[in-house]
Amino acid sequence: METQTATPSLPSRLAAYTDLFERLWDMTFLLDTKTYQILEYNPSSERALGDGAEKFLGKNFLDLVKEPKRDEVEKGLRVAARRYYPRKFESELVISAPVAEGSTEPKKDGMFVEVTAGPLDLSNSERVLQVIVRDITFRVEAESKMKELLTELQIANGKLSMMTKVDEMTGLFNFRHFKAQLGVEHSRSIRYGSNYAIIFFDIDNFKHYNDRNGHPAGDALLRRLAGVLQGKCRASDLPARYGGEEFAILCPEVDWKGATELAERIRVAIETEAFDFASFQPLGKVSVSVGISSFPEDGQTFDEVLKASDEAMYYAKKNGKNRVVSNDFLRSLAKK
Repeated sequence: METQTATPSLPSRLAAYTDLFERLWDMTFLLDTKTYQILEYNPSSERALGDGAEKFLGKNFLDLVKEPKRDEVEKGLRVAARRYYPRKFESELVISAPVAEGSTEPKKDGMFVEVTAGPLDLSNSERVLQVIVRDITFRVEAESKMKELLTELQIANGKLSMMTKVDEMTGLFNFRHFKAQLGVEHSRSIRYGSNYAIIFFDIDNFKHYNDRNGHPAGDALLRRLAGVLQGKCRASDLPARYGGEEFAILCPEVDWKGATELAERIRVAIETEAFDFASFQPLGKVSVSVGISSFPEDGQTFDEVLKASDEAMYYAKKNGKNRVVSNDFLRSLAKK
């Protein structure tokens, strides 16, 4: 007859729950499964609850939860009481978060926690709800600070990105960004068979203005003139400071006729604007010479189209200034 060897009991089955309950580092509560009345709490809970912790015995656990989280926690406990496996969720308690020894920070009235709740069967065949509460205040605050720093970094990167695109003096886009957008618009126009125009202009006698009135006055003139440009352009237009006293406007979906109308409005707006020291200019006012080019009429590449507007502007400057000249006009002269 074979002798059967008894299977040894697992250590966990021999352990005393009381010992585990007392030693758990996390706050642990035993609750009534229906009323959530606190039946017992461990020493870690007592450290968190502070002096007079015994006053919480018999109280509803939900009284420790901050509004508006109570309904959410109540639901979590209700579901946990019916499940075999524990339910885990996060919440915030009104009990004070402990402060590290030697810390100068004030004690915080509130604690972010991770709650693990599940049924616990007792030896007397009754059942209670075991709720283990882990303090995650440091983690939540660290994550919040990380998000705040990330937002600040994104804002800083956005400002840095904008700085590479914008002319510091006038607030308009700079030459580099203008050329990049011109390349994009040129490719789009080729793909969809659309057109665009470039308005290129130069402030007449700007050196005279600077020499007579000083560079600070010249800088102020550039900024104010940039404001006039922005006020006259469409939302889809891209005005830019090309360099020095030269400016350019990219006009998507516009032919040379439409660009000429816009350029003329800008020219008139500038000559009638009451700029400081305008009456001392050779023409008795601040004025601009403007050149117009368009795609596809004035070039197969965007550099050719841009060069055509520059040539038209120089023709305007050499022939009286304060006028708008289109490259279409220059083509008509070449045919004569």
